[in-house]
Amino acid sequence: MENTLLRYGRAKPLWQRRFSLPSTDDALIVVLGCAGYYVGALVGFALTSPSHSVSALWPPNAILLASLLLVPVASWWLVFLGTFAAHVAVQSQSGVPAEMVLLWFISNSSEALIGALFLRFFLKEALDFASLKNVIVYVALAVFLAPFLSSFLDAAFVTLVGWKDNSYWQVWLARFPANVVAAIAIPPFLILWFSQGAAWFRRSSPGQRAELLLVLIGLVVVCFVAFNKPSPRFRSVAPLLYLPLPFLLWAAMRFGSLGASTSLLVLVLISIWCVAQGRGPFAQGTLAHNVNSLQVVLISISLPIMLLAGLVEEREEKSRALRESEARFRSMADTVPVLMWMSGPDKFCTFVNQGWLAFTGRTPELELGDGWSSGIHPEDRERVLETYTEAFDTRQRLMMDYRLRRFDGEYRWVLDTGAPRFDAGGAFLGYIGTVIDITDRKRAEAELRLQREELAHVTRLSTMGELAASLAHELNQPLTAILSNAQAAQRFLARDPTNLKEMEEILQDIVKDNSRAGEVIKRMRTLVKKEAPDFAPLDMGGVISDVVLLAHSDAILHNVHLSLEVGPDLPPIRGDRVQLQQVVLNLLLNAFDAMADCPTSQREIKVRAGRGLGRMLMVAVSDKGTGISEENRETIFHPFYTTKRSGLGMGLSISRSIIEAHGGRLSVENNADRGATFYFSIPVVGA
Repeated sequence: MENTLLRYGRAKPLWQRRFSLPSTDDALIVVLGCAGYYVGALVGFALTSPSHSVSALWPPNAILLASLLLVPVASWWLVFLGTFAAHVAVQSQSGVPAEMVLLWFISNSSEALIGALFLRFFLKEALDFASLKNVIVYVALAVFLAPFLSSFLDAAFVTLVGWKDNSYWQVWLARFPANVVAAIAIPPFLILWFSQGAAWFRRSSPGQRAELLLVLIGLVVVCFVAFNKPSPRFRSVAPLLYLPLPFLLWAAMRFGSLGASTSLLVLVLISIWCVAQGRGPFAQGTLAHNVNSLQVVLISISLPIMLLAGLVEEREEKSRALRESEARFRSMADTVPVLMWMSGPDKFCTFVNQGWLAFTGRTPELELGDGWSSGIHPEDRERVLETYTEAFDTRQRLMMDYRLRRFDGEYRWVLDTGAPRFDAGGAFLGYIGTVIDITDRKRAEAELRLQREELAHVTRLSTMGELAASLAHELNQPLTAILSNAQAAQRFLARDPTNLKEMEEILQDIVKDNSRAGEVIKRMRTLVKKEAPDFAPLDMGGVISDVVLLAHSDAILHNVHLSLEVGPDLPPIRGDRVQLQQVVLNLLLNAFDAMADCPTSQREIKVRAGRGLGRMLMVAVSDKGTGISEENRETIFHPFYTTKRSGLGMGLSISRSIIEAHGGRLSVENNADRGATFYFSIPVVGA
């Protein structure tokens, strides 16, 4: 039967359909609809007053509506054909004139047809009463609009034929509420039980079935108590009307629209039958007045129950979808080849997948909450928790690496990446993250870093080889001065008497020249020594000055005018002195080579250091050489690329990796006039 409703949801517009023979299910609905129409008409006649043409409750219209909603539009012709036969058969037994029989079928069919067409047009989906929207649309169109419009036609037919001398508005006022009550009680019951009843029995437990039966039995009892009192001598009707409410609420809350429609049908049938028999709290006035009062009460009670049942169904459907989604997520999470976790907005872990549990060898109870942090290496825990907390406070993406204890006790390096979760309204729900083992990558990075340091050391040694001539000249000057002063001291000592003042001046010159030679040797040793990088706060101006002094003699040998401009109050940077000196020295030597073919008078190099954009310190090395072609602007930073006949092609590549390791960037631009400028930036301390 569920397929019938699915076909309804995919139905084409009415004018695009052709008449066709029904399926087995549709044929069964048509047969049952015809039988229901016949029985419903008998019930309606039983509830009709001899002096009125309109019944207190007329079920055939509602049964016809349910039949139309349960079959495709292409089978509607068969529904109308079958119900017409049932209509003629039952009406011929009631003494109704032939013309009235035909006209009443037209008015009955018009109500069902109006309701079915409007529902199919506005819903575009199966009518299952499983949402508040569906219930509201059904109430508005099938419960009120269709009876409202068709009642005008019915009243006109009765007035036209002159059946039982009822006036037009008397018929309309009697028919409209009667058909409203029928539309409330009958179609939902038939549609839901026919399409979902078998499925409900299959999935429900014996306890649930017994509970529903208990609700219905209790409702029957209280309905007879409330509406079947033989003498209505009560000061107030209200206490009696409250008796069915607990059972109606029970049915709606526990069983949704299925239970609500069944309980409402029980309430309507018993109460209408009692008032037709002149019993209960609505038996104090005329029959028409009593019936009308009861109909108003039934409508007032039924509509909130229907809406409540729709809300319950909608909530249950969302809960079911959420449970299924969570089940799919957990199934997927347990099969992915990574560790996964989720946390709530309170920072506590709410889920870890099987991969996580297999990695740590612990139970979910030990990992949830803040238990996961106990597996972090003690040296990393404070840093990780600080990063974790900061990400939660700022609702930003989370990325951190740390050592996590494996089930065998070994600490493995992992990369933990998390993203914040938000609901449709933008409310923060927590984080979802993945963890991957990067121990092998860490080892490879360490080996690569070691190889890079070895290569940088080789490059520094090669650079010092290029400076051999200038360094020899730089050392030769103080050593020559020391020798000259020592020879002069020997001559002064041979004199008699010895001039102590001159000897003191000679010794001071020797000490000064020795310090000068020592500084040169110290700078050489600094660049050629092989040590692990030591990142510490540095004065970049002092770093550059040391390199400029070391390259001073080489600049003289190359006939290059070398100038240094250091901005005032430069903030300190954090880095390794030797590596940064290597970068500056490499840029200077490249600038010397770039101007080898330039006239001597035009060989000029400027080294500038100052504040850059943001919290960056900028260093620039400019020359007046031939510049760099556009196609080589990035190529020159590639390993083993060189324009020198004896170069390794690693200087600029290593320099760029050094600057990037310091959090900066190395680039080159051609000058406006001639030559090129190499720029590198480094974050200042605290950036």
